[in-house]
Amino acid sequence: MANKEALVKSPDVAEWTATLIRDGGNHSAAQGHSVRSFAARILRRTSTIAADLTRNALRFLGTPYVFGGTSPSGFDCSGFVQHVFAMLGMHIPRTADAQYYAGRPIKGNLKPGDLVFFQTYAPGPSHVGIYLGDDKFVSAASEGVMISSLSNSYWRAHYIGAKTLIASQ
Repeated sequence: MANKEALVKSPDVAEWTATLIRDGGNHSAAQGHSVRSFAARILRRTSTIAADLTRNALRFLGTPYVFGGTSPSGFDCSGFVQHVFAMLGMHIPRTADAQYYAGRPIKGNLKPGDLVFFQTYAPGPSHVGIYLGDDKFVSAASEGVMISSLSNSYWRAHYIGAKTLIASQ
């Protein structure tokens, strides 16, 4: 419920909604500009969210791996991702496979904040990390929260795709 309240209170949404209500929903050229301006503000906010996600994720480097862990005293991969998103008030599913199915496919290149998924110990998505950029991602692996490379032979062989849970172009 907190996320819905935050959307309603957003000045961008309030401004755009007021414009649509005031003008009766008629779409003029001026409204087209207003909608483009609104979309640009949303994309700028999305970039900020991605930066905050990656910055928060890196705060936990070295945190031990704990199967089923969801706290800074110990994380498993999906608990780590869920915790980092929760730090920004974003509630996402608990398990790697549920996070995979909740995400939207990536259009184009990976961007910081995208989720990368791997098939490791079980069929389907069983490991997840947060993409940092420059072929790197952070995840809670058996060695604890660490940065890895997508081109590492192990991760490359087990990679099944990437999804996004934040807005994108």
